[in-house]
Amino acid sequence: MMMSDKGKISILMGTYNGEKYLEKQLRSIASQNYTNWTLIVSDDGSTDSTCEIITRFAKEFSEGRVILFQGPGKGFAANFYNLLNRKDIDSPFYAFCDQDDIWCDNKLEEAINQLTTNDFSPDNYALYGSRTKLVDSDEVNIGYSPCFLKEFTFSNALLQSYAGGNTMVFSRGLKTVFETFPANLPIVSHDWILYIICSAMNGTVIYDREPKILYRQHGQNLVGSNTGILSKLTRFNRLFAGEFKCWSEKNCMALECLKDRMPADNRRDYERFSALNGSLLKRITNFIKGGFYRQSFIETCAFFIMNLFRKLV
Repeated sequence: MMMSDKGKISILMGTYNGEKYLEKQLRSIASQNYTNWTLIVSDDGSTDSTCEIITRFAKEFSEGRVILFQGPGKGFAANFYNLLNRKDIDSPFYAFCDQDDIWCDNKLEEAINQLTTNDFSPDNYALYGSRTKLVDSDEVNIGYSPCFLKEFTFSNALLQSYAGGNTMVFSRGLKTVFETFPANLPIVSHDWILYIICSAMNGTVIYDREPKILYRQHGQNLVGSNTGILSKLTRFNRLFAGEFKCWSEKNCMALECLKDRMPADNRRDYERFSALNGSLLKRITNFIKGGFYRQSFIETCAFFIMNLFRKLV
């Protein structure tokens, strides 16, 4: 069943020197069952043929169906944030898109189907994300992203993202929140902050356990899947060394812009999270009362230990 009458989707793609795999991603967008989309590309200063590939692709469609912007030139997170922050990009739905993945034909259709159940309105806060099928540079299957089972709440979002940005589809209501933020707001990652803000506002967070994209793993990935014990240990060492604390500071800058609009219970938990830099007793008490957790119990324990050493905020 075709569902393109549910409303237009603005596909927000960030590119940078992506000529090697870009064509495959563009073809998978063109093959979507859900056809009511516009592709908006923000190129962050590519020096290869990325922009030429996009321009050629645009000529296959009517004017305005594929739009190419010049990005801010400050890295992938700022590039995607720039798209989120622009008020002139307006549609009922939005989807993030990386330059080197491959979408299943039903990716957008299934996301819209799950987002628009019951009394949904595009002005609600709603976010869809899914697992991913991991493939190598030759598109050979090498596994899947972890399958999360715990509830997706603000207390979880403050410690981790729940899905890759390349899987996310979200509502206009959620994007309008970002349009009120400063244009130069620093963010860690567009997908993580989207989950944080949606859950902070008690929005609907949908998690699809069935992968809808092929997530390409290769040497040029800016952000990888972080699967495997060795990669997790390496990552934890970086987080303990101060990386996570730096991330929290940036996330809290965004939440400060929203604090007065947050529901009372989430505002209280945000204040508890902000207080995790206090005395040892206060850090322990606030961590427990805030109910902060990761999707993995072992990782939650590890973050509790990080909290003891004042490494979270």
